Amino acid sequence: MSTVSPEKTEEVANLTEEIGRLRALNDQAGPDNSRQESPQHELVLAPHAEVAPTPTDLQDWMTTSLGRVVCEPLNQPQFFGVSSGITLARLVLAAIRIDNPPAPPSSEQQQRQQALVEALPGAHAAATAATAAAASPATNLPPRNVAEHLVRVYFEYRTPHLPIVSRSRLEQALDGAYLAERDPQAALSWEASRDLVTSYLVFAIALCDIHHPSRGRPPQSEDCFDSAMREVNKVLSCTKSPDALRCLLLLCQYVALCPTKGSLWLVTGAAMRLVVDLGLHWETEGSKGNMDPDLLDDRRRLWWSTYLFDRMLCITLGRPFGMADQGINVGLPTPDTTKLSRSSDDQDANICRAHNFLIRITQMESEIKHVLYSQFRGSSLAYPRANYALWIVDIRARLQEWYNEEQQSRDSFTPSVFSSQAYWDAVYNNALLLLYRPNPISPQPSQEALHASFNAACKLITSIRTLHRGRKIDIPWIWVHHLFMAGLTVIYGLWQSEELRGLAEARSSISTLQACGSTLSALSERWDGAAGCRDAFENLSSATIDWLITSSAEETRKSRVEFEKQLRGLQRELPTAFSDEVMEDDPFTILTAGNFAFQSYFDETLNSGGDWLASQDVDFGDWC
Repeated sequence: MSTVSPEKTEEVANLTEEIGRLRALNDQAGPDNSRQESPQHELVLAPHAEVAPTPTDLQDWMTTSLGRVVCEPLNQPQFFGVSSGITLARLVLAAIRIDNPPAPPSSEQQQRQQALVEALPGAHAAATAATAAAASPATNLPPRNVAEHLVRVYFEYRTPHLPIVSRSRLEQALDGAYLAERDPQAALSWEASRDLVTSYLVFAIALCDIHHPSRGRPPQSEDCFDSAMREVNKVLSCTKSPDALRCLLLLCQYVALCPTKGSLWLVTGAAMRLVVDLGLHWETEGSKGNMDPDLLDDRRRLWWSTYLFDRMLCITLGRPFGMADQGINVGLPTPDTTKLSRSSDDQDANICRAHNFLIRITQMESEIKHVLYSQFRGSSLAYPRANYALWIVDIRARLQEWYNEEQQSRDSFTPSVFSSQAYWDAVYNNALLLLYRPNPISPQPSQEALHASFNAACKLITSIRTLHRGRKIDIPWIWVHHLFMAGLTVIYGLWQSEELRGLAEARSSISTLQACGSTLSALSERWDGAAGCRDAFENLSSATIDWLITSSAEETRKSRVEFEKQLRGLQRELPTAFSDEVMEDDPFTILTAGNFAFQSYFDETLNSGGDWLASQDVDFGDWC
């Protein structure tokens, strides 16, 4: 038996006394705050012990105790993370910006209000309603006819391409929200908070489409968002509920439309983590066969909504996916065909088919991003590189097959943005542009690829201009990105291919560049972040147009010098995108790198934006 020095014995005695004092304080705090010590980990420390504990024993005991302190909160389901003890609600709210956060009632106020509600008899309905209004933020819901109009705007103008919630489920949420406003007892339940958050977020999103005299969003949009935030903590406390995920995805949708309200990257990441925790990313034959069709369809909706958000961000910003496609095994949403007797259900079925078309092309874009833009240290048996020559023929055939099927189904997509030919043409040509434009695998495209990317870029510019004129731009910064990349592809093709310049009339090319510039300028009035893209493109476009209309060799040489000067100026605005040495060797490197390396514009300047729709003479009054 090892001996312990007097100094160590005194130190152990002091520590023992301190532990005893802390335990006494803990016992005084009450049984709710005390922790049960397990016998196998308990170590008795006493100055008069026959055998004093060694320093190693003391270290082991302290390590075990601290480990329990860190890990014990995870026994509660609302905590989010392996060992952080951070709730999902706290994680999400940290990524959200609320300008005027409401002051929640204290616990004492809540208990007093709850006791008052439970004690009041039925005859005191008026007093009960007043108490519930004070206790719950679910006040000032819009008149029901206004709510119905906003729901129609939500489904027909902004959100058909995000299958977060079906129309029938949203109607149920509205019924629950208005019931909570009338019934104080119902207003205190978790289901009421869920319905209120869902309803308020849908109102806030739909109001982003409503025209306002100030040329901005109606102020009710942020008011509805703030009202939803008052209840979101309660909803997100139940992390095992798909309804919590649905509210989180609606929050993602609002932040995508209003980037100043939070970090879309962080909120989408939380949604991806939650959807995996719920096991929505993988289906087995047994699970599909034993599950209620409505529940299965709802789970698929939530998974693919999260997938679309993740791919939208990762492809645009050039970041790794939240989950690789190889780890996903989920069927497409398929509504129950036995419930298609009502017109609203028939609309849901048609919109569901449109969702599936969008999901399928997003999967193909994800595949293109993986093959062309993923960074590999090298090919191996476990992670082989794709055979580019065979793969590009296959993916091109699948894209064409998708487009043919979509054209045959387009007539059934009314009323929604899916009925617009310009919308699907833009989606299709953007996928072609991602496939054929210069990329890390093929930094110097063949003539065939140059022609394909040039034609896709010209068609994409035309489609986006048509969408903008028809007030059908949903998320402005996404379309600014697509438009900017299309314009750069046109410029790149004109400068790099003499054959392409011979096939494309100069007048047509100039018209395309001017259309791209004017649309970028119009979008910059809605979203401030587009101003940088607009200015950069105007400089490059101006130099290119001057070059196209020159007639002498000397003027052509001057135009090229001016264009390269604009390229170098643009490169200096991109933080650490390229080295000056590379630019000095070849200024066109900036146009041949992966994704043109312009995602920094969108990564750093997602400020504010939106498009609006005429209110169709609906009186919103001052309900918010």
